[in-house]
Amino acid sequence: MPFKTRRFLLSAVAALTGLALARRGLAQVGSGGTGISPPASIGNAAVVIGAVTLRRPDEAPAPLENGGNLIQGDQIDTGDEAEVHFAFDDGGYLALRPNSSVRINRYVVTGEAADAAALTLLKGSLRSVTGWIGKLDPQRYRIFAGTATISVRGTDHEVVLVRAQDGLGDAEPGVHNRVNEGATVLRNAGSTVEVAQGAAAYAARDAAPRLHGSVPAFFNRLHTAQEARVQSHARDVQQHIEGRLRQLGRLNPGERFEQYRERVQSSRARRAEGGTSVTPRSAAAGLPAQQGQQGQQGQQRQQQHPEQRPEERQKQRKTRAVKEQPSRP
Repeated sequence: MPFKTRRFLLSAVAALTGLALARRGLAQVGSGGTGISPPASIGNAAVVIGAVTLRRPDEAPAPLENGGNLIQGDQIDTGDEAEVHFAFDDGGYLALRPNSSVRINRYVVTGEAADAAALTLLKGSLRSVTGWIGKLDPQRYRIFAGTATISVRGTDHEVVLVRAQDGLGDAEPGVHNRVNEGATVLRNAGSTVEVAQGAAAYAARDAAPRLHGSVPAFFNRLHTAQEARVQSHARDVQQHIEGRLRQLGRLNPGERFEQYRERVQSSRARRAEGGTSVTPRSAAAGLPAQQGQQGQQGQQRQQQHPEQRPEERQKQRKTRAVKEQPSRP
């Protein structure tokens, strides 16, 4: 084949390849991407009733439909007589009630030490059943409402943000928190109060939180016909958690969540004490992640000479080095 013909064919192939790649990139952009992997889904809308709006950064507001995915940064608003339930990937569940709004500031779900969740209730009320994030480390699951912050120990709890214009009658403006199972800590104005199971607490703007004498009646008035769905998930939350952890390959064969929790918390404690990185997987083998390979090599050397003490091995190495030195002429 003549040289000019061969060069022409190679140029044509290169041009066609470039065109195909460009079309692929445009297709990704047209489908909502930029050629970069889309943000990871953190859960989905398990129940959608009435007018529910999804507000996502850099996108126009759109109706949220059943099964719709959620990502970090999403804000969800419910209208009159509307309600939405979220099933999160850590086994958690959240019900957002009518005339309410919540923003998902952060939700990292990997089954590793970096997992964390932070949500802001902008208005209205919600009920949250925490998944493994809140059960592994209460400080890594938080709900913000008004000027208050709520951390969890468990937990199945309800949060109501009351504004003066909301007209709830017997509900004072501020943040109200009721615990159905587990416990929470309500923080506001530099003070904290622990809320036990069956109790409720309240924090007015810029005031120290305090416990209610009894659970206010408006909590039950805010319940909807879908409350049984939340209660059902709360009863079976450990099954949801274990199922998801198995999908991620985080549970050892036959391991239950309580055992997984002890393993992860132990690995986190070792990392905090020794400054080494420990993952749940390496913790299962009892090895820090940064020392795994070195530890295995050391174990192999010890297995070859199990009876030798470290000083004896060092002396043996020096003896070999002397023997291997070339003799001078």
